[in-house]
Amino acid sequence: MTHPMADILANAQRASAATHGCDIVYQRAEHSVAIDDVTYGRSEVTVETAEEVRVEFTDRDFIVQAALLILNSLAAVPQRGDRIVELDSEGETVATYEVLAPGGMRPCRYCDPRETLLRIHTKKLS
Repeated sequence: MTHPMADILANAQRASAATHGCDIVYQRAEHSVAIDDVTYGRSEVTVETAEEVRVEFTDRDFIVQAALLILNSLAAVPQRGDRIVELDSEGETVATYEVLAPGGMRPCRYCDPRETLLRIHTKKLS
């Protein structure tokens, strides 16, 4: 049985993605998977060095259902260097992003306690 909050989050993500989302192709080396109706956002990150504290932003975060991220028939966890190709409604490339996070952060994090949604941090390449 799933937790009621997990169901609410999943339903909200699906509704948001259906109206404000995009389709992507997630790539790692020669493996890829198409994922429809992905929600996107942006993360603010505070980076502290010996000289300064600065705020950085990811170019775009992609929020995907973790169960859909399957590469080479195996469940995958996003890694630095993976690519995400954003597609328009005709299936044409809109932009390409590299999985990467500022300040030495992990390139992704779960959005919910049941780990059903992944927020993937990226930097725009083109």
